[in-house]
Parts: sequence; C-alpha cells; structure tokens
Amino acid sequence: MENENDSLARTAHAFGMTDLEIEERESVLAEIASQQIIRRRMEEEADRQALRQFSENEDIDWGYHAQYDF
Repeated sequence: MENENDSLARTAHAFGMTDLEIEERESVLAEIASQQIIRRRMEEEADRQALRQFSENEDIDWGYHAQYDF
C-alpha cells in the first residue's frame, strides 16, 4: 500500500507540481550547484597559477621609495 500523504506528495500539491516534476527539478538544481562548485574551483586554480607565474617572473615595486621622493 502506498502512502498518499507523504511529504513529497504534499509538497508537490502545495507547489502545483507532481512528485516526478519536483524530483526532476531537484536533480537539475543539484547538477547546477555542482557545476558552479567546479567552475569556482577552476577559477581559483587559474588565479593561483597566474599569481604564481607573476611572482616568479616579475619584480614587484611596492612604491616604498615614492613616499620619500622630493
């Protein structure tokens, strides 16, 4: 016997969607969230590589001497 009043069915009724539509929507949202996490990690890694390359190849002038130029 199937429970007609389970929480998924009640939620589907409240939002006007079937339980299959809610499950599909949740799986799509989960996929989008995982893609955003992957994209953010890739961007952070690219930033780290650019910073590493910059710090290895460039001499940084912090402008300390500019305070005392008269």
